Amino acid sequence: MTVLHLSDPHLFADEKGSLLGVNTQESFCAVLDDVRAKGVDPDVIIVTGDISQDYSEASYQFFAEQMAQFGKPVFTLAGNHDEVEHLSRCLSTAPLFNHKQILTEHWQILMLNSHIEGEVHGRISESELNWLEGCLQDNSDLPTMLYMHHHPVPVGCDWLDEIGISNKDDLLELVTQHPQVKLCGFGHVHQFSEHKIDNATYCSVPSTCVQFKRHSADFAASSETPGYAVYQCRADGSIDKQNYRVDHYLPKVNFAISGY
Repeated sequence: MTVLHLSDPHLFADEKGSLLGVNTQESFCAVLDDVRAKGVDPDVIIVTGDISQDYSEASYQFFAEQMAQFGKPVFTLAGNHDEVEHLSRCLSTAPLFNHKQILTEHWQILMLNSHIEGEVHGRISESELNWLEGCLQDNSDLPTMLYMHHHPVPVGCDWLDEIGISNKDDLLELVTQHPQVKLCGFGHVHQFSEHKIDNATYCSVPSTCVQFKRHSADFAASSETPGYAVYQCRADGSIDKQNYRVDHYLPKVNFAISGY
């Protein structure tokens, strides 16, 4: 199974809409073009939130139109910038789905909700943790990938690590108890990161628009190009992870802006 992991498009209804100076529709399309140019042929596409920046129904419709061109199942999560009602309504018609559990012959994929209405940080609710534990117990023979929007492990940016998953210890303890969990993928941090704890690899992908400067104490943008990850998941539970940058697309970042 080949999984394409995208995150944080921050799309607007307006085709000229920009985040920190970067036109988000343009950069999103540049990423999708790069996926095609590199010959990536995913079986599943996972998008871990912050699909919209302006909460508009039109931004989700644009996303749906672009993703449908792949003709592959697309599963999405809500980030802190998303309008959950619009996301659920616009992204629930095939080939886009908001299923929380995906079962294949050899793998289980679980989509965890970390969204808190009106908050920047995330949390995995008790009911969500109970659901996760049940899925892991019921399918203990299947290697499993977890996806969420917020980060459950530090990424080395002080300001970002204050707005991750507030009850991350509860999640990490549960994952550690179930060694079939091989990967926990997330967005939110607008950068590549990788952290190994026991059997699970915790990894993030860049935004499809503007990136955040790595190892920064305070908010800071980066001139790095958009990116994405591809996971080749084998029947034996191993994963070959490839990180890609869209090197031909040079974002025009406005570094004078001190937030988003």
